[in-house]
Amino acid sequence: MQMARFLLVTLLIWPAAALAQTRITGPAHSVLSVTPTRSSQMANLAKSDSVSQPTHWKEGALAGALVGAVGGGLLSDAICEESETSCSTVPGILLGAALLAIPGALIGGQFPKTPRGEEAASSEP
Repeated sequence: MQMARFLLVTLLIWPAAALAQTRITGPAHSVLSVTPTRSSQMANLAKSDSVSQPTHWKEGALAGALVGAVGGGLLSDAICEESETSCSTVPGILLGAALLAIPGALIGGQFPKTPRGEEAASSEP
């Protein structure tokens, strides 16, 4: 009886073990890793590798850091008032600023900056 159970378990596990030991093929070649041979291919590659438009990510990070610093300061001040020991609000201010600067930069990065010439042209009547 034990031998039959062993054979049954072995037959059920055997295909999965054999499949796990098959050779894995390597990754496919990327389009960007191929060296262009014609000048038109080089021009297309240069267009696809262009720099993205400037965005408002710095302004977003600054706004997020200011909101985080105020919120972190207020929260740490409330915690310090409840505490019986002396504490500082500076770590709360720094942590709040650091935590909210990242989402602020991500949100600001979604809004492209308009070139200076377009701003002046759009403000004229």
